[in-house]
Amino acid sequence: MARNTTSTLSDEYQNYFSKKLLTYAVQALVLDQFAMKTPLPPKSGHHTISMFRFDVPSTSKIETLTEGTKPTDTRSIALTKISKALIQRGQYIEMTDVLNQTDLFNSLQQSIKINGQDAALDMDTQTRNTLVGSSVAGTAKENGDGSALDNSDTLTEMWANGGANGGAYYSDFDAETGADTILSASSILNAVTQLKVNRAQPTSGGMYAAVTSPQVLSDIMKVSEWLNAAQYSNVQELYKGEVGSLYGAKFILSTNGWSSVYSSEDDDRFAYSVGGTGTRAAGANIRATLFLGEQAYGVPELASQSPFSPKVIISEGADKTDPLDQLKTVGFKTFWTTLRLNPAYYAIMRSKTDSSA
Repeated sequence: MARNTTSTLSDEYQNYFSKKLLTYAVQALVLDQFAMKTPLPPKSGHHTISMFRFDVPSTSKIETLTEGTKPTDTRSIALTKISKALIQRGQYIEMTDVLNQTDLFNSLQQSIKINGQDAALDMDTQTRNTLVGSSVAGTAKENGDGSALDNSDTLTEMWANGGANGGAYYSDFDAETGADTILSASSILNAVTQLKVNRAQPTSGGMYAAVTSPQVLSDIMKVSEWLNAAQYSNVQELYKGEVGSLYGAKFILSTNGWSSVYSSEDDDRFAYSVGGTGTRAAGANIRATLFLGEQAYGVPELASQSPFSPKVIISEGADKTDPLDQLKTVGFKTFWTTLRLNPAYYAIMRSKTDSSA
């Protein structure tokens, strides 16, 4: 006698399909909170952002006074204008009407969310590249090859093992394999001291901000003097991504940090790459930690009501390019740039890491 089983009636069964979306990786982006921000006014007749700085304190015109006699000279003040053209950036996602009518998940909603996350990552990357000295595209360098930095800037570059300041040390540092190539307490103290010498004002609570990668943080957190943010968060406001502090620097986690790999030239420090290893060997990743003071750099004000502010645009409806209204697009556009307001107010500290991640 024939027996009915789940095998004989297999077409009656279908795979169970969970409607819960898996969480995907989202970058920890933090550089925007340390920038000076300026609005983008409409109808201003240009697409360049400008910020200004006065000259530094000086005693060169101070003199001993004689009673009843005015000083022999006057103190003049200088104002420097820093300008950079805004760049329009954008992307869009295209989907069909059938997809929108039948998809199990809300593709439109996800497209809006993804566009926003992509825009944030792109702007954070441009800011990171500008501070390190690389071009926005990441394929050309802004110094070391004869081309000038924006506004004739000079970067403050440092090395974890105390090597020579500047780019000429990059190839030598790559060959170093000792424990002193990782970011240590002494190298942190060197960076903080350099910012103080440069008269850079702290960002918050009398401390500087150090933005770095998880790999570098794993080295720093082994230092006995390390103080977790949870130990002092009840008395002061924390930055987004703040994990702890050491020797006058608050450390901020960024998953979008700068990494370069040596090949043959010192200028390779301006070429973003993750092709090395998480060790101290030659050819390993050399990572940049940004020690930031107040007013080191500036960006456009995203919250302004300017037509140049970032916006998500949804396009639908029949037209000559889509006569049957079969397509819908979701995209974003923005005008963006980053200005180094005062390169002396931040330092680039390069190090290797013992992390294998």
